[in-house]
Amino acid sequence: MRGLFRYLSLILIGALLSLGAVAYLRGPNGLPATLNKVHQVEKMQEENNRMREEIQQRKDRIERLKNDAAARDREIRERYNMQKRNEKTYYTSTDKSAK
Repeated sequence: MRGLFRYLSLILIGALLSLGAVAYLRGPNGLPATLNKVHQVEKMQEENNRMREEIQQRKDRIERLKNDAAARDREIRERYNMQKRNEKTYYTSTDKSAK
């Protein structure tokens, strides 16, 4: 009788573990959902790193424009298509259809 009880309890424990494994692998919070979340986190971390680099570049540019009058002057002239007296400006196009 004891052997039968032990045998049935082992079968019951095995069945419960099997059901738990299936639920983990196939459920809404299962392995595919977990892997999807991991992928999303990795993409967000990459995006954050890219944004940090962009922010640092912008900070460097702002600092350069604050401290360097020549850089500031060049930036203004380029942005507003201005030129100094007696300065010639040539515009070139990389567009092959432009003539």
